[in-house]
Amino acid sequence: MTLSLINVISCTKVDESDSKGINNSLSIHRILPNVAAVASFITIEGQGFGTDKNSAKVMFGDQSLEILEWSTNVLKVQVPVIEQGSKILVSVLVNGAKSNEQYFRVRNLNEVIIEPKDTIEWIEHKSPNIAAVEHGLVSYDEQVIKYIRSGSQLLEIDMGKPVLVSVADKEYDWGFYNFPNIQRSLSGQLAVNWAMNHDAASSYGMPSQGIRDAVSNDGGQTWTMLSKGPTSGGNLLSNGDRIAIGTPKAVPLEELNLPNPTAVLQEAYGRTFRIYEYDKLPAQLQGTYQSRMKKGQTNYVGERGTLVHSKLARYADGNLFPVVWWGDIQETTDGVYTGTYPAFEVNAAGKVDPSGVFFYKSTDFGKTWVKQGTIPYQPDLALDPNGDKRYALGWTEPAFAILKNGAFLSVLRTQDGFGKSPMYVTTSSNKGAVWSKPKVFTGAGVLPKLLELDNGVVALSSGRPGVQIRFMLNNDAHDWTQPIELLPWIENEAQLTDIQKGSSCGYTSMVKVDDNSFLIVYADFKYKTPEGLTRKAIKVRKVTVKKI
Repeated sequence: MTLSLINVISCTKVDESDSKGINNSLSIHRILPNVAAVASFITIEGQGFGTDKNSAKVMFGDQSLEILEWSTNVLKVQVPVIEQGSKILVSVLVNGAKSNEQYFRVRNLNEVIIEPKDTIEWIEHKSPNIAAVEHGLVSYDEQVIKYIRSGSQLLEIDMGKPVLVSVADKEYDWGFYNFPNIQRSLSGQLAVNWAMNHDAASSYGMPSQGIRDAVSNDGGQTWTMLSKGPTSGGNLLSNGDRIAIGTPKAVPLEELNLPNPTAVLQEAYGRTFRIYEYDKLPAQLQGTYQSRMKKGQTNYVGERGTLVHSKLARYADGNLFPVVWWGDIQETTDGVYTGTYPAFEVNAAGKVDPSGVFFYKSTDFGKTWVKQGTIPYQPDLALDPNGDKRYALGWTEPAFAILKNGAFLSVLRTQDGFGKSPMYVTTSSNKGAVWSKPKVFTGAGVLPKLLELDNGVVALSSGRPGVQIRFMLNNDAHDWTQPIELLPWIENEAQLTDIQKGSSCGYTSMVKVDDNSFLIVYADFKYKTPEGLTRKAIKVRKVTVKKI
């Protein structure tokens, strides 16, 4: 909706002080903008505004305003002559019934406008049900967000305009135009790539079925497609080496001489996992597949990392045996750490529990990885009712970051074929040896990603439904902002059995661009081309966030 404004920066605020009526048929959801000058035009969005224009009244305090445009969900009025700086309670009356009230502030004409962007004053109003899947703060285009709690502004978040990286030339199935990643290439260029294969073990290590790379030389404002992407920057270590973990082509079981499996487990999407003791596997299924670029050189050379881990187990997926060792790599002064999945062990009873997360430490710059600790699968059944139905994959896709204060932080996915399921958060104060019991902090999400900026702000991105970012507050791993929504999503998207119908694969990636800013890349499955066609697209946005 386009708003006609007079000398005003658009501001929206949702106030937590009066939520009465929000679930009734007559209610105000938001005022756009909610900070504006006298004579500006504003819209009131909500529901139940009557059967015709004459049945509704908009009340600014006790003053009734003329309704300029009317529908059952949107009313348009003009700000009356009210003292500058005044805060007014706004309500809607329909046939004598009164809606909930929302605050509106009359902007002072001498207010300094720093940002030439729409501004949202967002007052936090979290649901008491932390596992609920609810819409957060909508931010589909560029704007400035002032995040307010208990009357105090905590963050200022500048959401840049979404930039198109690539648009699909036709309709594609799941797995194509999915799972985008952004990083710095070895040359310093910003590089984005995405999947162009079916999402299955049979695609591991296989060539792409289409162009899937793009680069930017202007900070992410424009992108150029490439048939082959630039050399990856990988993980730069303190000795000057760079390492990159790879996933080789999965091996058909018929080509392997395998022992009897220790366990056969069914995972939530219907796949059969056969679990084998690591020490009894052929050499080609042991260790880590990785590449190293030694300091001063310009090419990666493949190598095998050594795993030191008793009771370790690995899995076959159907009729294929992949060697998967996925996870974030971080370095501190005493070594290189990584948190990996899928993570299986043979327990004391000789059985295999649902996957947890294993943490490894290397003191030889990634050549040898020694088990440091485990986050065992421990679902909260009160908030995660499908938790005890996961027999193979428990925790998956762990985000892992070592914060500037030395704390180890991990966010864990559980969402799977059962539908929406929570993300959990956990911390370690002894470098990953022991972790706090994971706690639910939001009701859904896949592939969480963590990034700490140089200014100390910690960002968390995730998705499905849609795409969201959150920020840690008060340096507390259990205290996050409400989500900021980068894409529209439908109410039951997290529960769709065909996730292809959603607004995005929900997978994201972030890269720092300066002390206060990062770029986030994500897939938009509902992008409308100039011709009116719906196509998948890859988008990038710059986000700048500062503590207040």
